Amino acid sequence: MSSHLSHTDFTSLYDRAVEARAGGQYQQAAALYREASELAETHEHRLHLRMREAYCRLSANDRHDAERIAADVAREARQEEFHAELADALGVSVEALMLDERYAEASAVMSEAMYVMERVPNDPAYYQVIHNMAVTYQRCEFPIPAIELYDRALRLARTERDRTFTYAGLASAFHMAMIFSNDEATASRHLHDGIYAATAALDSQADREVVAEAIALAHRSVLLNSIGHHQAALDDAVRARTIAAAHVLREEEVVAMIGEAVARWNLHKDPTVVELIADAADRARTLGVEVYLSSAAPVNIDILWEGGRYDDAREMMAMQFNALSRALQREREARWEHVRLGVSLKSTEALSESDPLTNLPNRRYLSHWLPDVLENHGPVCVALLDLDGFKQVNDDFSYEHGDHLLLELAGILQRICRRGDAVIRIGGDEFVLVLRETSPNDGRAVLERVRQLIAVRPWQGLPAGLRLSASIGVSVGSGAVDASRVLAAAGDALHVAKREGRDRIVFR
Repeated sequence: MSSHLSHTDFTSLYDRAVEARAGGQYQQAAALYREASELAETHEHRLHLRMREAYCRLSANDRHDAERIAADVAREARQEEFHAELADALGVSVEALMLDERYAEASAVMSEAMYVMERVPNDPAYYQVIHNMAVTYQRCEFPIPAIELYDRALRLARTERDRTFTYAGLASAFHMAMIFSNDEATASRHLHDGIYAATAALDSQADREVVAEAIALAHRSVLLNSIGHHQAALDDAVRARTIAAAHVLREEEVVAMIGEAVARWNLHKDPTVVELIADAADRARTLGVEVYLSSAAPVNIDILWEGGRYDDAREMMAMQFNALSRALQREREARWEHVRLGVSLKSTEALSESDPLTNLPNRRYLSHWLPDVLENHGPVCVALLDLDGFKQVNDDFSYEHGDHLLLELAGILQRICRRGDAVIRIGGDEFVLVLRETSPNDGRAVLERVRQLIAVRPWQGLPAGLRLSASIGVSVGSGAVDASRVLAAAGDALHVAKREGRDRIVFR
């Protein structure tokens, strides 16, 4: 197959997968994403497409395959340090654990997911990852962090379709935030923000997206009821139920049923809506979305009261507004504190392995990471770089100027290295570059580019005529037992480069 044909086939498969997903045809979309992943040009892109498949399978209630794919992707993404794909995979794992009511394990995995998300760049290429994690936060009943991520995704959305999906997600998150808010003014703000977001999704100029439309209509129906616009709420709810039933969107159908029941009661005092609420409650418990039932509780109470069932009405009021709601709130807050503690611990652990000035990995990180790289990604070029004349910068100008120069140098080195390579600061003006699966000839080409860039660069904040150079010592190894030998050899080669006149590369 020619490369042109492969690219054409890939584009066709990917576009068809996107269309199928937007239309709620999740099984078909999953199969198309799987086919597209087999034609992906890079390992990272292949993992990205496998996660698109996993999320589609999750939406189609194929949990077993979704969890299996996510576990495989997480394992590979950790090894390759693909943060976006790892975050995506962890999101699926969190949802699976939540559905199994394994909350402690879910909180631990979410801590890792949140920590990894902080390392995903704010780049439009990662829109889907950020949007998916917002959905995961919301399904774990953490609506405020979900709203923050939806806002982040909205800023990165490149297409009207992406913006439509994000606004729909925001509407549902604001709805949940309104339910959980104990402050009347805050709840009101969430209510109106939710209506705005849902309307923005429905007024979109993009081709009609049935999933986004169902989400926006269903949640807007409940929110409109809250401000007394019951006829508009009923219209939204009926439309949402029709779409949700046709495309098997079960959660949206439950929310729309609640919206319809509340609207019909307020418009017509129709007592039969109690049956609709009971049906919605059964479905909500199956899906784990009982939180949305709170909007129907006042209607149930009204029906019981008007039917003369005063004791039942009082019991429901007590259950709704007293012990149960407080207990659920305490549990949710405890889970959130558990997640935040996990993120804090991971950040503390990471700081102990990172350089405080440049935020690059440090010598401690190198000591346990390099053996694994040598074992699994040989041959590996390990280069020890030292700036010639850096001490003079500190002496003639200031240590602050020296720190700015080191930060600038760290950025240069990171931009030159490929994904999966590493730049490590081991102290002062000494850096280690680790180039995986790199022959000596290829390593020399990369490092010569580094040497030349440093030699000609005008450094910010320093005199235009000031020029620095770099001495670089390199060793090549393969196998975990080579770690200490390779580093020692690179150090010896650096000493030779310094001794022979500096501004040069020496291999050992």
